[in-house]
Amino acid sequence: MNEFPDLAVTETLPSIVYKKLRDAILNGVFSPGQMLRQDDVASKLGVSRSPLREALPRLEADGIVVLHPRRGYAVASLDPKQITEVFDLRCLLETELARRSIQKRTEADISRIYAIISEMAPLAKDPDPSSMARWFDLNMQFHTALLLPAQCPHHLKALDHSRNLIESYIRTETRLTGGLDQAQEEHTLLARTFVTGEVEDFVQLTRQHSEHTRDRLLSRLPVQNQET
Repeated sequence: MNEFPDLAVTETLPSIVYKKLRDAILNGVFSPGQMLRQDDVASKLGVSRSPLREALPRLEADGIVVLHPRRGYAVASLDPKQITEVFDLRCLLETELARRSIQKRTEADISRIYAIISEMAPLAKDPDPSSMARWFDLNMQFHTALLLPAQCPHHLKALDHSRNLIESYIRTETRLTGGLDQAQEEHTLLARTFVTGEVEDFVQLTRQHSEHTRDRLLSRLPVQNQET
């Protein structure tokens, strides 16, 4: 136990700014393809430019922003073909991890899944933007918790990168349609199957959930983007 709680190690300012900008991008404050003028971003987030400059390369490594020579950083942008490719990769990684994970899960893993899905359920019915943002944060935790028992850190790192590339698109689509019912229902089935240990059913549901998410997103992309 820390006898001096006031002296506990705290997050660095660049780390805090990294999280603030990451959340802002994922939640649509900055749109795919938008240039990130550092003065404007710093003003909008209420931070200084120095920690922002340190945070941007971390976001580039995550695949969330890209650096354009002589122009600066911009929010990553994908066309429909690229989105499809990313989902194909995500599906390959998730199904392999799912098969390994469900066979290694523990009671602690099951309890963690119960806790997350229980918190997500009421949020899925709440149209408030803050509730939706919290649902999406839990969504990422949920999928990680389902696959973490596989004990494949390199697979998970590659999966996190692919998720980062498409997460802002998924959140934007959901904000426009306002519907989390289907996704929440699929999560409930995933959680239930994870608990009962039905390997093939769990792998199949994992694949279907990824495909359904992809299809919902692609069907609602603006027509002009579909034609590029």
